[in-house]
Amino acid sequence: MPVIEKTVTAEGHLIDSGIMRRIFDTIISDGGSFEIEDFQIGRSNEEFSQARLHITSPDAAGMNTILLKLSALGCQIDPERTVSLGEVEADGVAPPDFYSTTNQETFVHHDGAWLRVDNLRMDGVIVVSDGRAAIRKFRDLRRGDRVVLGLSGIKIKPEFAERDRDEFGFMSGDVSSERKVRLAVDRVAELIRRGNQKVVAVAGPVVVHTGGAPELARLIRHGYVHALLTGNALPVHDAEAALYGTSLGTDLNTGKPVEMGHRNHLRAINEVCRAGSLSDLVEEGRLCSGVMYEAIKAGIPFSLAGSLRDDGPLPETVTDMNSAQDEHARILQGTDIVLMLASMLHSIAVGNMIPARVLTICIDINPAVVTKLKDRGSLQTIGVVTDVGLFLHLLADKLLNGK
Repeated sequence: MPVIEKTVTAEGHLIDSGIMRRIFDTIISDGGSFEIEDFQIGRSNEEFSQARLHITSPDAAGMNTILLKLSALGCQIDPERTVSLGEVEADGVAPPDFYSTTNQETFVHHDGAWLRVDNLRMDGVIVVSDGRAAIRKFRDLRRGDRVVLGLSGIKIKPEFAERDRDEFGFMSGDVSSERKVRLAVDRVAELIRRGNQKVVAVAGPVVVHTGGAPELARLIRHGYVHALLTGNALPVHDAEAALYGTSLGTDLNTGKPVEMGHRNHLRAINEVCRAGSLSDLVEEGRLCSGVMYEAIKAGIPFSLAGSLRDDGPLPETVTDMNSAQDEHARILQGTDIVLMLASMLHSIAVGNMIPARVLTICIDINPAVVTKLKDRGSLQTIGVVTDVGLFLHLLADKLLNGK
């Protein structure tokens, strides 16, 4: 019975990062077999290991599955071949054999040179034009664009765990609620303090409900957060807290329900709409505290992405999802650290938009949120399982008071 054969190569910190084990597991789990033809182990932190594997599979479909997965792990398939290109025949529609991108650093071999692919994000396609390569979403494809096809001529450089890198080594076991929160806070504060780090906060309304809004506001006021991505709910309840002292009708100081307090978030929406916008309410002097107040006063960019369940929504909330995605992606450019603060849907959305080099720290009381992020491909995510209000309080104290 004939078998399909292929030779692939891999380079990097293959042992330290666990990539080699994942390569072996991928081949075996998808019904293939392999033989190591060459394996040279790097002997220093700077020197990469190199491997060449001969792979066999009982059928072409099985081999294609193996190669797709190995490509995402950084294996090169026919790396010296010029990348194959197909022409887009209708706006928004790629050729059938399009290459689907990852969030890892990617290069394509074209006209005898390796082109670095710009606009890294997962679940896009690569367009080559005028000696440059860039990732685009399907909706941005235009007739006549040339799109990368197949797997040949593509090189991916996965993010490796460096041998001397100890940031978050205490959380190397992925997600665990048993990790010490203060130790996590110390590490996050250390990373944020490093020079020229662009920090973006992705925050959900739980930040307000758990009492974390004043701490996030302090971080914004003192320049530790440089952009804010959220939905309609956080600014609504943030404004409710600032105007009426409640969140979901519950007094934030006493934790007791307030009579008729259930309508306070609607009163807050009404006040913002009366003024014209959150910025106008700040200008009037009515909105004098909170996360949105500090973001507006500091002049940091923010984006509010709407959803089907929104009350109002607020005037600044972007209800067109394509426009909201584009605005989020624009703000995320050049980001170094993303703090995902108790917002599963927004965290997953942002995880899809950023390259793997961006350090992503997810703080949530539910460990399943971090698991979902990793399952969807955001392997750079580090999880801190704790109450987000507590985490923000400790982080603000560490950064501002050195405690």
